Amino acid sequence: MYRNCVLSSVCTVLLLAGPLACQVADQELVTVQDVEQVTGMEGVQLVPRSSQMGAGGDLNFATADGALLLIVGIQDAPMYDEWKAEEGFFHADVADLGDEAFEGPAAGEQRYVLIFRKGDKAISLSSFFNMQAGGAPYLSQEQLREIARIAIGRL
Repeated sequence: MYRNCVLSSVCTVLLLAGPLACQVADQELVTVQDVEQVTGMEGVQLVPRSSQMGAGGDLNFATADGALLLIVGIQDAPMYDEWKAEEGFFHADVADLGDEAFEGPAAGEQRYVLIFRKGDKAISLSSFFNMQAGGAPYLSQEQLREIARIAIGRL
């Protein structure tokens, strides 16, 4: 429960730091099929913003049983620098991903956020925690990077 609250706080700050307009084209940036392919899960759902606690992204993905799994924030490129400068978000740069990228958060042992910039867009990918599997993030950094590569190919 504590990790979900921390993650919700991090994601809220991440996503509310800039404009929150989701365009129809944004829904094609990362799809249910992409998330299922990368995670190996079946029955992944795209849930509307604010339909449940924590669903504050432009794209919000949930497991078949409705647990939030991944949120995607889509912003204009200048937001990347704001996210990177936000205290506690930046852990390390990530090479060879878009124009620039970093993982976070800074604190703790688990990196469940990946933020990248490509052209005029800044994208945040934030994994929720699987409490039935000991509290590990649903998506590893490598899986987040795989989703980022898919999104970059569509930008």
